[in-house]
Amino acid sequence: MGHFSSELKLRFGLPAFPVMHMVDIVSRFKAGYSFREASALRQVKKSETPILFIHGDMDDFVPVGMVYELYEAADCEKDILVIRGASHTEAKFADPESYYEKVFSFIDKYTNQE
Repeated sequence: MGHFSSELKLRFGLPAFPVMHMVDIVSRFKAGYSFREASALRQVKKSETPILFIHGDMDDFVPVGMVYELYEAADCEKDILVIRGASHTEAKFADPESYYEKVFSFIDKYTNQE
């Protein structure tokens, strides 16, 4: 929750307390799990489904180092693509050729098995 707390303060000027506690309550009610249980690192460790991690190296919302942590934590078939110069959610626009080549080859690899 630390990353979200700092983003609340930085981007919206909101305090972590009570906002994060309210978000946790809503998450438990609506999604059926606590915000703490929503750890991406913990969840990718459980995955048996192939994962393609895509990230921009200029992302100022989710630091690029986090994609490497997720990649290392995943104990399944996986691949990674880090797009130079791409900010948050902008990888496909920053380098569409690399992005789509990687996405389609990853999909083909896991859907065209005989």
